[in-house]
Amino acid sequence: MRAEDITNVVVIGAGNMGEGITQSFAQAGMNVKVLARRTETLEKCSQQIDANLKLFKEFKLIKEEPDVIKSRIETVPVVNLPDAVKDCDFVVETIPEVLEEKKKIFQILEDSGREMIISSNTSSFTVPMLTEGSKYPERYVGTHFFNPAHIMPLVEIHGSKETPDEVIKLTQGLMERIGKKAILVRKAVPGLIVNRIQGAIFREIGYLLDEGVATAEDIDIATNASYGLRFACIGPLEADDMIGLDTSARVSGNVFKTLSNSTDASKMLKKKVENGELGIKSGKGWYDYSGKTKIEIMDERNRRLLQQLVLFYSRQQ
Repeated sequence: MRAEDITNVVVIGAGNMGEGITQSFAQAGMNVKVLARRTETLEKCSQQIDANLKLFKEFKLIKEEPDVIKSRIETVPVVNLPDAVKDCDFVVETIPEVLEEKKKIFQILEDSGREMIISSNTSSFTVPMLTEGSKYPERYVGTHFFNPAHIMPLVEIHGSKETPDEVIKLTQGLMERIGKKAILVRKAVPGLIVNRIQGAIFREIGYLLDEGVATAEDIDIATNASYGLRFACIGPLEADDMIGLDTSARVSGNVFKTLSNSTDASKMLKKKVENGELGIKSGKGWYDYSGKTKIEIMDERNRRLLQQLVLFYSRQQ
């Protein structure tokens, strides 16, 4: 099978990641079934995709009408998973990061009799961890999308020793077909590439908050107005070359020894969770979102990100 031969895709999970992944495949001309246990979840997914496609049309990022793209999406309440995947070529699993729950899904897929490629959007597990005890480990590949998945171009692809090169190449081709920039994680490590880098950043942010060095608002401003602006078009190692590697080495030697080495979430973050302040999903997190619907909040965020996406694509031409 080749990437261009894939016509039917199943996305398991209709949450924030599932809705964006579903949209990406549908925009590329594929038929997509998005599965979830609850009808309410599927309804919210459908509404958010409608809003997303409207914005994509406004920003001239799609050539087809939103209704045409939406016609290729089928929302399916999960009653019989083997029946739901009977015609699919490629599966993307996007359920929460609970290893045993993912393995239950994979077991059902393996027992379905359908020889599809099974990919996982996992960000914290490796493919060897997911396929331990599997009958068909050669069918599995990791496809880590980034939130919001319909906007962020990157997908990290990773496999195991059992994942054939053909499956990796097919997956890379498929990600490119849906407009993504695919990179290969060449060694299985928890968190892959981006989440390990982000993990180091967030550990230090937690330290700065706990120690009262800065507020959440000031940290966001500091990020947006410095390395965030630069990293949008100049990678960290390219920036290092600009600074000078001798300077970088001296600064690293001076600063690294003072950085946080915590192995736990920050005290302030854990307090937020204990208080039920979970972010947009609860209406309050580091910021207060009361008085706004999720679609309104996403619209505001997506507009900012789509401006960056338009610039990103213009630099690729």
